[in-house]
Amino acid sequence: MTESQPKREALLALTNPVEGKDAEFKEWYWGTHIPEILALPGFVAARRYRAADSAPDGPHRYTTIYEVEGSATEALDRLFTAGLGMSDTLDLTTLVMIPLVAEG
Repeated sequence: MTESQPKREALLALTNPVEGKDAEFKEWYWGTHIPEILALPGFVAARRYRAADSAPDGPHRYTTIYEVEGSATEALDRLFTAGLGMSDTLDLTTLVMIPLVAEG
């Protein structure tokens, strides 16, 4: 990072759909949720992943990494206070969000 480049951090979101709502969850997440988040100040990119079919069972099926300008912790605070609409297809009981900072 040079002086002219803003600090970039990341926000990790680990998610699952409600059982039986996978298709609706993916439609909402891609079509509504990610665009709403990327419209918030500081959020500049999102990359979404799903566990490979060959992966052992784990607690989360989907992972999204949001790239943010500035502090990921502050971006998470903005996200929580933005009043975004949530979907009943997102399993909130398993949701994990982790601010990440670059190391090295």
